[in-house]
Amino acid sequence: MYFLNLKGFHPIAGINTDNHNKYPFLESTDGLFEPDDFEFNFNRSFPFERIELGEGKSIYMSEPNLLKVFKNTIPEDNKILVNNIKPIEEAYTRELAEIFYNGYTGGMAHFYEEIGQTFLSLEIEQKKQTLREFITYCHTNLYFEGFAIPEVIYALGYIQASLVKGFQEYSNLKYLKEKEQMPPVVKVYPVVKMPESYVKREQEVLVESAPEPIPAQGTATDSHNHISLRYPATDIFDLWCALLDEQLCQLMQVPQVFNSEDDIKELLGRLFKLDTQGQIWPVSDGAHFYQMAPGYQNLLCLLMHATYKLNTTYLKVPQMKYCELLKSNFSPFETYESVGDIQRNMTKKKDSAIDFVHKSGGIYAKKAYEVLRKVPTYIFKS
Repeated sequence: MYFLNLKGFHPIAGINTDNHNKYPFLESTDGLFEPDDFEFNFNRSFPFERIELGEGKSIYMSEPNLLKVFKNTIPEDNKILVNNIKPIEEAYTRELAEIFYNGYTGGMAHFYEEIGQTFLSLEIEQKKQTLREFITYCHTNLYFEGFAIPEVIYALGYIQASLVKGFQEYSNLKYLKEKEQMPPVVKVYPVVKMPESYVKREQEVLVESAPEPIPAQGTATDSHNHISLRYPATDIFDLWCALLDEQLCQLMQVPQVFNSEDDIKELLGRLFKLDTQGQIWPVSDGAHFYQMAPGYQNLLCLLMHATYKLNTTYLKVPQMKYCELLKSNFSPFETYESVGDIQRNMTKKKDSAIDFVHKSGGIYAKKAYEVLRKVPTYIFKS
């Protein structure tokens, strides 16, 4: 069952219009509103229409009746009637659109809560089946029959966003297959003497990965476990926006979790605060645990390790504190018994993530790669 906490919706009965006597009824001059096709067509490339609501707000819609309402050209050809008689007014249309938009943003934000926390741990074929069932459920319940009840409009926006997000996830996974398990290949290499420069680099890595003591009171962390940053905030922001890169997520075979730059600012506000600069993201003391696919582990190690290496030029916050943020905020690190285990594996995990960032042609990945090139100890392939 889905949408258990969605007001105006019952998980079995669907949209609840019992309160219809208190609110207007809408219809088209072409007749009463009818539901969309019974079955959802999974073969369509992108079965949604973009609607601009003004003030930078936009949504993707497939519900045909509210599409008619929001696309209604009131000055030229008003085809929506209120209570069977009165043509709808522009102010009332904007009011309904705002309610729908609020539900839409709520649905986008809570997608993984609705589809279930176990989704991210499923195999690819299981994920596809789960998404097909979820999409079908959303499509079946996405029907506006004309009752302009605020809770109903909000619920329809919430379900519409869930359908859009579900179809996006399904499209990303549609042609992926499980990797075949290959037997391990054991290679024997001759013993060679390593160049002195390589030995020195390995020693740096060992020192970097060694467990560090937890800082005493008065260091650059606060009671809410934010780490202070003195490195330019715009670079840190560009670095973490790699999480928005759709092509990078496809290369790593993980579902995209963050969808806007505001999502990244919210994330950074939970992790870091700026020591001497204007705050380009709001600092948040609210606890939040991000449910993400295990495949995000390498990328998160890279982003956190790069932040640590860049910031340590200005503020000597131990690497262990950055690892604590990974452990306390991101589900891919639940399997680690201790923060020290994360620190010991952090350096080697970041290297494979650098390759993925480099291979991605997405604009966010390219910006992140330019920031990574500023880390003095990183080695890049020509």
